[in-house]
Amino acid sequence: MDLKSYQDGRKDGLLLALKLVKEGGVENLEKEISFRSLTGINTALARKDLDKASEPIKSMVIDTVCVMSIHVLHDEFGFGNGRIQRFMGRFQEKADCLEQGNLDWDDIVKVNQEELGIDLQIRYNDGRKTWK
Repeated sequence: MDLKSYQDGRKDGLLLALKLVKEGGVENLEKEISFRSLTGINTALARKDLDKASEPIKSMVIDTVCVMSIHVLHDEFGFGNGRIQRFMGRFQEKADCLEQGNLDWDDIVKVNQEELGIDLQIRYNDGRKTWK
């Protein structure tokens, strides 16, 4: 990286920090720093802008997981239309709860462990295996 690119990057970072402080005070900047530390995401976008930009990606992930789940439930376990419809409704309900913050991934992992004895973990970008 040349000196000009480095200087431009630092300037962009300072401008983003200023924008965050103006919008929500120092607490907003602290939240942004914490978010970037936890996720390993480094971008010129602020978290709220990143959240907005990533909505189509999140929707696609939910859609693809639902499609694969439906395929496996039908193909492997013989679920018919009625049971698939109930599954889709509940799947969407849980996805909405996650989106609204009424449920988090740790809750789901814990219930799976306690009620089913299945110990799944989510692999996060920063190497941790818990949501919080």
